[in-house]
Amino acid sequence: MFDLHSHSTCSDGSECPAAVVDIAAAKGLDLFALTDHDSVAGVPEALKRAQAVGLPMLSGAEMEASFYATLHLLCIGMDITDPGFAAMVARQREFRLERNAKLEAKLDSLGMNISGLIDEESDCVTRAHYARALVLAGFAKDMNDAYDRILGRSGMAYIQQERLSPKQVISAARDAGGIVVLAHPMQMHCAAAPMIRELAELGIWGVEAHYYNATIGQTRQFTALARANDLFVTCGSDFHGEDRPAAVIGGCYIENDELKRTRDELNRRFDI
Repeated sequence: MFDLHSHSTCSDGSECPAAVVDIAAAKGLDLFALTDHDSVAGVPEALKRAQAVGLPMLSGAEMEASFYATLHLLCIGMDITDPGFAAMVARQREFRLERNAKLEAKLDSLGMNISGLIDEESDCVTRAHYARALVLAGFAKDMNDAYDRILGRSGMAYIQQERLSPKQVISAARDAGGIVVLAHPMQMHCAAAPMIRELAELGIWGVEAHYYNATIGQTRQFTALARANDLFVTCGSDFHGEDRPAAVIGGCYIENDELKRTRDELNRRFDI
């Protein structure tokens, strides 16, 4: 059983990297990846803990790329010290810091001062951090309200973030010895078949057809599209901890031929 999509306090999860590994081990996983947003800061701690508890683990990061629909790419198994990959992560982080500064100024102009409520210890401060802060400050009733009314694309404080292209992200991960998986494709509001075909041509390795809130129909659809484009089918819970209790590590894994084929290829490629 494997899970290639999870988050820690190094981005917008509620558990530290070592604790996420402990949860994965307790669930009986035999392969795991920590994939914080635009960050690999938690990978060394997680790898150290995984080795201590005997859990095979791959490095990971979830990178958002510029595309005609919201695009998240899971970079898996790369050398995080590779200069090209490290430079790509650093550039993504710069884009996020620039967005965050503009967002805070916009919130201030709207009378929504949340200074002191953002967890600055996180290596990657995401919109989730701002949503939590807005709830704590009483400017939003819950996280969904914060996104819908304030932070989202139609929200009063929405700020567009600059991002690298899919090709830049994919090339950096592959050049560092990793693979790239399309995360939660069922959340992308675009025509699925041409989108998968385009990303396959750019070099993705797999499609996350098994996802914590995917319907049976969506899983079948993206499994079929993965097959049609000679891609592997992967499984990821998108674990965040207390903010997303329905996303349970290992919870969307099922025993089937496609996931067995994927695991066999991961074993071969990364010598697990």
